Amino acid sequence: MSATATLDVFKRGGILPQSYARQIIARANEASVVQKLAKSVTMPITGTSISVQTSQPQAGVVGESQLKPVTSMDLTTKSIKPIKVAAVMYWSREAREADEAGYLKVLEQQAASAITRAFDLAVLHGKSALTGQEITGVEFVNQTTNRVELGSSARGKDGIFNELMAGTDLVNLNADFDFDVDGFAATPALRSRLYTATDTTGRPLYSDTIDLKAGLGNVMGLPVAYSRAVSGKVGAAPDTKVKGFAGDWSTLQYGFVDKLTLRYTDQSTIVDSGTTVHLWQQNMEAMLVEAQFGWVFTDKSGFVAFEDKVADK
Repeated sequence: MSATATLDVFKRGGILPQSYARQIIARANEASVVQKLAKSVTMPITGTSISVQTSQPQAGVVGESQLKPVTSMDLTTKSIKPIKVAAVMYWSREAREADEAGYLKVLEQQAASAITRAFDLAVLHGKSALTGQEITGVEFVNQTTNRVELGSSARGKDGIFNELMAGTDLVNLNADFDFDVDGFAATPALRSRLYTATDTTGRPLYSDTIDLKAGLGNVMGLPVAYSRAVSGKVGAAPDTKVKGFAGDWSTLQYGFVDKLTLRYTDQSTIVDSGTTVHLWQQNMEAMLVEAQFGWVFTDKSGFVAFEDKVADK
């Protein structure tokens, strides 16, 4: 699709072409810490339902001619109802006309970034990036009662290694679910601590080549994804002092509705943080971008939060 054709679509408003919508969603996928670790499902606009296992069937040893044991496998259905996030972006018309192709690329990047931040914050902390308030009626990862305080173990007593292992045990040894920790989500602030951490024998916990630009690494044989959203400090939402989550991310399923809605205008008046912007009078343009997504997980006990006494600055 050419830049001109796409710009014409923007000006008309309505539903983004599916191919372009997928480009923006793909960018959001690449940057999202949750989407690096969890499982995606098809998400219709009306939502969907997922069967969740709540108990494990057990097999017993039987002899010849003996009655076969009966065991139950309880299932429950959880509904995923997509929530909507939206952002109004505005810019100078002269800047856009000077480089329309570049303008479209920046728009794609910024739309993807806004969606990524909103998605990660909603799934991890159940909050809106715009207001910092909790979203009504959703489950989120930080509701887990499994908590470990970082820095409570002295470095000479295995330090952070001991705390990470204690956290994974809270999930793996769950009496009600057969969870298996398969990854970590961490803040960039925690990354340097992981780089220098060692196990009980002095071996580094971080097994990959150190790369401060990498969004994904490996700790104790498990993937670790980095994002500022892990702390909860996104937009208007404050820092929660959480530095990381570990969990059975295979039990968390999410999906995006495969359409993005947009509306373009150069005639309206908008308000940005209390400042009124007259688009027509100031030769500005604006676009409203809306995305819908939903998520579900088996149980909050499938995750553990690693907290610090001191919040990120």
